[in-house]
Amino acid sequence: MNDPLILDTCVFSDKDFLYKLRTYHGRKILPAVAYSELCVHYVNNKKKSPQDLDRLLNQIDIEVDQLNKLRAQYAALYSKDGKDFKLHNRDYLIGAHAYPPPRKMITMNKKDFWFLNNVYTPEEISKKF
Repeated sequence: MNDPLILDTCVFSDKDFLYKLRTYHGRKILPAVAYSELCVHYVNNKKKSPQDLDRLLNQIDIEVDQLNKLRAQYAALYSKDGKDFKLHNRDYLIGAHAYPPPRKMITMNKKDFWFLNNVYTPEEISKKF
């Protein structure tokens, strides 16, 4: 089984990556915070429903990972020596799902996850599968 992939919101704009992701044999995880961001995008920009998003996630076999106490603690610890939590809370909360290794964070905005060591772009991770 391949390493779990943690998906940032922005990777959903890469249609080629989403197509390739269907063939990935490993867990594909969307943090609840990123799911919320995508729901907002679907409702406000695409004029679609959250159920439309759920259908896409089901087609690609992506699971939504809930935010829990442990993930919230990781987010707080990541922010300790970094950027203002109030301004970057969603990045910290999404990134908290990429712990523990071998989970890999997939994003187009690697700089937003400067506090993680296991961050890849969709293009970089696609080469591995």
